[in-house]
Amino acid sequence: MKITKFIALSVLIIISVQSLYSQNLFKDDFNYTVLDSLEGTGGWNRSGVNTPSNVQVKSPGLSYPGYAGSGIGNTAYLSNIGEGDNVSHNFSPQNSGNVYMSYMIRVDSMTATATTGYNICFNQSTGSTFFNTALYTKRLSATTFNFGIRKSIIINYSSTVYNTNTTYLVVVKYSFVNGNNNDSAKMYVFTSGVPATEPAVPSAFIVDTLDMVNIGQVILTNNYAQSGSLKSSSVKIDGIRVGRTWASSLLSGINQISNVIPEEFSLSQNYPNPFNPSTKIGFKIPESGNVKLQIFDITGRTISLIADDRFSPGEYSVDFSGENLSSGTYFYKMDYNSKSHSGSKLMKMTLLK
Repeated sequence: MKITKFIALSVLIIISVQSLYSQNLFKDDFNYTVLDSLEGTGGWNRSGVNTPSNVQVKSPGLSYPGYAGSGIGNTAYLSNIGEGDNVSHNFSPQNSGNVYMSYMIRVDSMTATATTGYNICFNQSTGSTFFNTALYTKRLSATTFNFGIRKSIIINYSSTVYNTNTTYLVVVKYSFVNGNNNDSAKMYVFTSGVPATEPAVPSAFIVDTLDMVNIGQVILTNNYAQSGSLKSSSVKIDGIRVGRTWASSLLSGINQISNVIPEEFSLSQNYPNPFNPSTKIGFKIPESGNVKLQIFDITGRTISLIADDRFSPGEYSVDFSGENLSSGTYFYKMDYNSKSHSGSKLMKMTLLK
């Protein structure tokens, strides 16, 4: 009993420590006001020279039925006028396994002089510019284009023809492979639906030279220093999710299961418990406010940031997967802040494989 109390107290003390390990590495739904420049907001920082062409935030956000980041907040807007700004957002650097990034993208226009270019990619966290796993857009006509993927040098395009003014769901994947210059980059593009598992065949796939030391940044680039150019073509990107698995990048979402207003906020015991590999976590809030829901291991390290967003009153449920975790005791903590309520709740759960 004393040991259990000591462990719980230790977790409460340590949970304020900066995340050292994360299943959901980063997400952004651009839930900000309309901005002329994303720089300096939500952890985004300008990378490189300051140009007149900013990465902006515009309203409304993008929607894609079934996607966790759909219809939340606003959207990043890239005008591709001249050589515009780059903005970057850091996350915990990864140097093994896989790193996935999912997002919605909509190309609203393709100018007559546009050729090919990219607006979103990964970068290393080494302080140098090694943009990789870039999603390319190649103009076919004023209303059609191809998507392609570049690991480091060569671009491999899908033969599928995509259309302007249509929102697509994209997942890109960087895989670290033992050996030299054999890491891979894959691209999946969806026109409808959200696959529960990774498809066996990607939309495009590339292996070339120059493996990355690590992956530790998301880059939004407004056509800066590119050999091709989208030349004033309008592109919107929204609902970015980065994770180490297909599920943690693409499927991480919270579902509202009731809009009945409870008397107080609560965090329910996960079910099933013990679990293997998935379990459900539920919470209720009586008033619109910010909910932060995190998973910790027994040492207090952050395993997953499930939510850090504003929610309306009601009851919510989210699936948590421990497929890449070891058996053991884990804790989940809810922080809730609203106009009339403020507090935290901590629960314990067991993964048994």
